[in-house]
Amino acid sequence: MTSLRPRAVVRPPFAHLAEHLVALRTAARMSQCGLAAAAAVSRGTVQRAESGATAPSPAVLDALVRACGGDRAALDRALVLRNQGRTEHRGRLRGLQAPAPALIRTEQDLGAALAAEYERAGAPSPGDLLRPADGRTPVPRTTAWRIIRRKGLPADAEQLQTFLEVCRVRPSAQRHYREAFQRLQQARRRRAAPPRPTLRAAIGKGRGTDKITPWFRNLMDTMSPEDIETALTVGTAYLIAGEAQRNGTLPPRSLDTVMRTARDLFAHANGLPPLQARLLRTVRTPFPVYDSLLAEEARSSRARPDTIQLVPLHVPTPRAVGE
Repeated sequence: MTSLRPRAVVRPPFAHLAEHLVALRTAARMSQCGLAAAAAVSRGTVQRAESGATAPSPAVLDALVRACGGDRAALDRALVLRNQGRTEHRGRLRGLQAPAPALIRTEQDLGAALAAEYERAGAPSPGDLLRPADGRTPVPRTTAWRIIRRKGLPADAEQLQTFLEVCRVRPSAQRHYREAFQRLQQARRRRAAPPRPTLRAAIGKGRGTDKITPWFRNLMDTMSPEDIETALTVGTAYLIAGEAQRNGTLPPRSLDTVMRTARDLFAHANGLPPLQARLLRTVRTPFPVYDSLLAEEARSSRARPDTIQLVPLHVPTPRAVGE
């Protein structure tokens, strides 16, 4: 059984604007064709405007009203109805929850209020902000997009004034917007800037120098670059070898290169003659941890060809001052 209940009639979004335009054309005793010819537009443009499904641009709307003999009040009424229709059609104003201009306290409040004014104005074209009239400061397209999306504010008071003029904000409300914008700018200037961290120059060009503790940096300040390179090279090799021993694994092959560098630095630091320096390249390191790992590797597999089974060298300790 079919229901006899009448269906709700859905009005087009610009129905009020269409009724206003039809009333103007009827009062002027003009047909759609005659209005199209007088306004220098197509007949389809007039039909779409009077259907209420779409809204003509402000320039076309101005031409239609003037062709019907309408005055400034009729044009302002048409623009208001157009903006109301676009606001209802977009459906974004209610979700903004913007405060009144006199109640703006934070940057978030100002951003929401400006976005609401844009929606009430019928979402003007970005070209109106980029190329404003009356010599106003233009608002860049990116800045306008950030204001509309509540992701930013005008860069200065001149851009704010252009935005308000394009959105046709009342002069009384413009005063509240200017005062709020000026108040927020002054608060931002008074806000203390966070202290900038003072970083000491990194020692060397290697990575990880920011991990050195302050007391170790002070210690390294008393050492020569050669001593720092020796300590870091040998110490790194010793730590890697010790970690491998604790894990029960063999040291990585890349440790050989580090230990060869450590031997060269050891020979240079102790002033060894060239013959002993060459011999030092073939002996084991003076560190027992690395020696034990090499011995375990020799027992489990064939020994490395560049290694000779010699007694570990004794690292001479520096003499005390005054000896």
